[in-house]
Amino acid sequence: MKSNPNLFLAWLWILLGFVSGMTLGMFFHHENWLGGYGSFKRRMYRLAHISFFGLGAVNLLFWLTLQKISAAEPMAQIASWAFIIGAIAMPVCCVMMAHFPKAHLIFAVPVLSLIAGGVLTLILLQGSQTSLINTRLQPGADAGSRTKPFQRLSRAGKTVETVLVSFVSWHRAEARC
Repeated sequence: MKSNPNLFLAWLWILLGFVSGMTLGMFFHHENWLGGYGSFKRRMYRLAHISFFGLGAVNLLFWLTLQKISAAEPMAQIASWAFIIGAIAMPVCCVMMAHFPKAHLIFAVPVLSLIAGGVLTLILLQGSQTSLINTRLQPGADAGSRTKPFQRLSRAGKTVETVLVSFVSWHRAEARC
């Protein structure tokens, strides 16, 4: 099985989330630790802690997505590194901001990196969506029934028509509210 940096980073970040939570937890009972519960410094440390879990999950989801689409494309590699850079930069920026609040523009690094990774992943999914649908749609099982050709998605177990009808019904209900 080929190693993937996003999968490795995902589990490393989850582990660091546990470790940073333990470290923060050892001191949270001190009322004025890092300036008290509502202080900017303490909030930034908490944000750094939770970013380990959140961005670990994002990298895990990206790795799972790559299992369904072609990861060999250059765009997939760029998206992969964008998610990695964003995951590494976010907790670093949070801790830096805790001590240097005027450096708030530093958040552009992880945020723009993560946005780029998300946009590139959506483009990859959009590009692969046509090929996934074309390979997974099968003609209706019974030609004599009312089942339309290319209606059933074999892998998902739901029909495209059911999903579309559900969405349209939901949208109509929302429009009435």
